[in-house]
Amino acid sequence: MHTAKRAIGNSGVHPFFNTSFRWYYQLRCLILILLGLAIYAQTFGFGFVFDDFNFIVNNPYIKRFDHIHYIWKTFPKTRTVGFYSFALNYQINRLHPQGYHIVNFAIHLVAVGLVWAFAHMLLKIARQAPLLETTHKSSRSAERVYQDLPFIIAVLFLVHPCQTQAISYISQRFESMATVLYISSVYFYLCGRIAPSKAKKIILFICSIGFAIIGIFTKEVAVTIPLMILAVEWIFFSKNSLNSKRFPSWKTSLIIIILGLALFFLFMKIVRNDFINIYFYFSTPSASHDGDIITGSKYVLTQMRVFLTFLRLLIFPFNQNVDYDYPLSQGFLNPPLTLLGFCSIGFIVFLIFRLRSKWPLIAFGLAWILITFLINTAPRAHVIFEHKLYLISFGFFLATVCALAAIINYPRALFGLLITLIAALSLVSYKRNQVWENQLTLWDDVAQKSPYKARAFNGLGTAWDQQGNFIQALFNYNKAIELNPYYAHAYNGRGNVYTKQGNFTQALSDYTKAVEIDPNYADAYYNLGIFYENQGALDQALINYNKAIKINPDYPEAYYNRGNIFRNQTNFIQALSDYSKAIDENPDYEKAYMNRGNTYSRLNHFTQAISDYNKALAINPHDAEVYINRGTCYAQQGDFFQALSDYSRSIRINPESIQGYYNRAASYFELKDFDRAWEDIYKVKSLGGKINPKFLEDLKKYHRAY
Repeated sequence: MHTAKRAIGNSGVHPFFNTSFRWYYQLRCLILILLGLAIYAQTFGFGFVFDDFNFIVNNPYIKRFDHIHYIWKTFPKTRTVGFYSFALNYQINRLHPQGYHIVNFAIHLVAVGLVWAFAHMLLKIARQAPLLETTHKSSRSAERVYQDLPFIIAVLFLVHPCQTQAISYISQRFESMATVLYISSVYFYLCGRIAPSKAKKIILFICSIGFAIIGIFTKEVAVTIPLMILAVEWIFFSKNSLNSKRFPSWKTSLIIIILGLALFFLFMKIVRNDFINIYFYFSTPSASHDGDIITGSKYVLTQMRVFLTFLRLLIFPFNQNVDYDYPLSQGFLNPPLTLLGFCSIGFIVFLIFRLRSKWPLIAFGLAWILITFLINTAPRAHVIFEHKLYLISFGFFLATVCALAAIINYPRALFGLLITLIAALSLVSYKRNQVWENQLTLWDDVAQKSPYKARAFNGLGTAWDQQGNFIQALFNYNKAIELNPYYAHAYNGRGNVYTKQGNFTQALSDYTKAVEIDPNYADAYYNLGIFYENQGALDQALINYNKAIKINPDYPEAYYNRGNIFRNQTNFIQALSDYSKAIDENPDYEKAYMNRGNTYSRLNHFTQAISDYNKALAINPHDAEVYINRGTCYAQQGDFFQALSDYSRSIRINPESIQGYYNRAASYFELKDFDRAWEDIYKVKSLGGKINPKFLEDLKKYHRAY
């Protein structure tokens, strides 16, 4: 008796591994989406953290389309595209983090798709290389390796833990968007390079240039695209032979260099700097290690160690940290890892030259790592951030997977190892993402891994303050000040806690200390203004609000508070101006609309007042006070039915609203519905409210008359 064998196709390859299979690409796309969701869907419910508050929550320029042109004037021009994406997100999601997280995940999927397509194109071009001819004895196994290596590279890019910071940290959308544009530019160049017709070449090259230019306005790394294209030419197209050791033709190189220089000069123009200033005159306090002063030479030396840290994270992605405590290197041997990092880079350069002819894919992967890392040698306040690995990692995955394919001769063993690696990395990524849930989980993780860094404990103090745990907040602010006695943010934060505890003497001392350390600290002046306003010292409050606004002219809360003082001083014109400025800076500032409406009401401009109350209620339809105020305006206009409707809504929101019942009683009185007026008056009495004796007398008189 013969046992039937399951058909696997004429080629002898299982349909899942056969590109001619109808659902080959659809199934792989589904795998990418489902695996990505398994790792990142949890982040859709996470909140804003770290710089999200500066870039999104407290950023007035993304909140109105008629203000987005200020993005160009206010923020680095190399971040323009990212900020515009935040503005679009805001129009759809307002300040609900879920929408921002979903967009970040969608960008990640696009990047993964591009990695897949780009890796496929590279393997297609390099198919004559020994990778597929000498390491796999059967043509069938070689074909399977060729088909599935690009997909494996894309999956590794999808699941690696080093990608989490660029995805789960909303503000680092800059990195993922820059990666999409960077890979698109190089990919379209590659497509144009092998396109059969001149017309197609021109279109594809134009697309490549376009993506590069947009990339410049997304993140600085795009300036290295011309170098990457030169690497493509040198490794894959030198004299049309992968085995040639000659450089690209001088015409091709000249064109790339000219376009590259044009891109470079565009970059230097928008960053408004030059090499001499960047590397020889740069000096700023380090945000990566308290007490260090960054200079150009020390920064470049430190990047040698950062390079080693990045390699370690790519190979062993453990002990990740959003805010490293990373001291500067003082010389090649201080610490010795600096020299080791420099030698590692030199060794990789050596490998690129050695492997270019025989193993071009591995050589290109290594070249990708170095070229995309190159921009990190430009000095800035932070010496290391993990999200910079997002783009770099493609080269690592390409080189690693191709090297493994060259070493392991058996496809089953190769793919078994890679699938096991993918599973392990996916679990680590899932676990790492939980750190990004909120401010508390994030800064608790940082404080454990950077125990001598003041910012870690300042962030943890702020997180505990937001949770209402003032004891823990004070403990962490004290720890931050102990680590760095000149940390103005910690004094300001501790002052906020003391204020909430009613310890006003200590609060005043901390706010004062904060502005002594940093005379340009707008938030500390703002808090001093609140302090003096609560103490009744309105002149001092105005002085400090004025200082806060002078330092930060885009400070809606400072305008709002100053407007309140002007309104209470019956300076209604100035109050209206400040409320309007607060609304300009923050179009969702409900209280500013309400108090501007109150000011219009005091001036008997009831139509404008009602308009502002309508806008306030559109932002927050559950504010009982706004309904009462709008009802009062309607009553002043003689529209008592509308007034009754608003007073009743306020009572439904707050059943113990004395003002709501009292005002509704007055409206019932005007409509001669005295029974209901009495019901509301009794309710006011039961809630402990006071009633105007004249109103009671009139109510009794007219009630008897009717």
